Order: sequence, then C-alpha cells, then structure tokens
Amino acid sequence: MSSFNQLFRLSNYIVGGYRTVLHGRSNWINSVQICNYTRKSAEEKLGLEKPKRPLTPFFKFMSQMRPALLAKNPGISSKEAITWSSKHWQQLDVETKSQLAKEYEKDLEDYKKIKAMYEASLSDEQKENIKRVKEEMFAAREKRKLKAEYKELGRPKKPMSSYFIYVKSRNDNIKSGELKEYHNKVKVDWIKLPKTEKAKFEKEADDLMIKYKKALEIWEQKMVSMGRTDLVRSKPVREKKTKKAEKTQ
Repeated sequence: MSSFNQLFRLSNYIVGGYRTVLHGRSNWINSVQICNYTRKSAEEKLGLEKPKRPLTPFFKFMSQMRPALLAKNPGISSKEAITWSSKHWQQLDVETKSQLAKEYEKDLEDYKKIKAMYEASLSDEQKENIKRVKEEMFAAREKRKLKAEYKELGRPKKPMSSYFIYVKSRNDNIKSGELKEYHNKVKVDWIKLPKTEKAKFEKEADDLMIKYKKALEIWEQKMVSMGRTDLVRSKPVREKKTKKAEKTQ
C-alpha cells in the first residue's frame, strides 16, 4: 500500500470518514482554517466578525488531509505540507474533485448572502474605521516591502545615536523582568553624564553619520544608474547638472 493510501485511510479514521465529510455539508463558517498563520484582517482587529470566504476545493482537501499528515509528520512545515497536498491533489479521482467543486459552489452562495447581510449591518462609523485600519495596514505592508528591498539592495543602515552608542558601551547584563527599570536608569545616567564624557559619544555618532551620508550618496547614485530612482530620497541632482552643462555646450 502506498504512503498516500495509508495517509488517506488514516485521515478517514481521524476526521470520521472522508466521503462522509463531503456528503454531509459542514458549516463553512465554523470550519477550521488551515492558513492560521495569516495576519488579522481589519475587521478582526476592530473586533468585528466578518464572514470568511469558503475554502476552495484544493484547500478544503488540504484541510481534511491535514490531521493525518500531521499525525504522520509532526514537524512538517507549511511549505512542505502544501507541496505534499499539491502532489496528491493531482492524483485525486475525478469524482471526489467534482464533489468538492459542488460543495464549494454551494458554500460560495451561502457566503455571498451572509456577506451582504453583514455589510448592511455595519454603521457608518464602523465602515470608516474599517477603511482607516485597511489604509494603515496597507501603509505598514508597503513599509515592510520597502525595508526588505533596501536590505536586498544593500542600502546603508543609519548609524546609532550618541545615546545608543553609550548604552551599547555599558555592556550591562539585563534580566528579563527588569527591562523597563533598566531603561529608566540608563536615561538618568545619560543625563547626569559629564559633558566631556558625553562629547566622546557625540563625536563618534557624528563621525558615523558622516560615513553613512557618503555611503548613502554612493548607493543612491548606483540606484539611479540602475533606473531605480524610486528608491532615492529626492530627484538626482547630478543628472540635472549634466543636462544644464549640455545646454551650455
């Protein structure tokens, strides 16, 4: 017996019979979502119970096979689980796929009706809050993408301030439950630090900032040459000078 058939039989036992699950339509609102790693929606962040879109045939198949797969491979990653499910989805018989497709169409009809009722029940204030949170989430997502792109393209990192250089120089051992108290103490120590001592850290911070600005300018020139002017802080000054020089010649 193949490993797929063994898992399939184990899944039937765990979830109470694969065919039984298919023919006895379960309430999709209460179904367990396999993508539990997804971020919260704007509605969830506001404490609103927005109807969830039903699982597609493939993801429904994946959710039903998941208990057996985890029982056999407890440490399997999400990527590996999707790869395994995708492989065996291709091997699934036409009858089962057809039944899953029919279930999805019925669930989708129910979803559209309940979604319409949900949207009609929202007040103007709730709609505005949802819009605001969605905009905040979009801005945060774009910021993360930009940060990841900066890292990938080797954008120089902004250096530490004089205060954080001082904190780093202390090499204190901080206990897990004393972080807040530690920060308060360090702030007081920094304020009381003699000007001559503080000047050393300020000088180091200034030197690092000068190096950073030079490195950033070189990096931005590289981005301009690559056609990525969207990643620089302002329009390239050097290009403007070149154009003016061409006119005078």
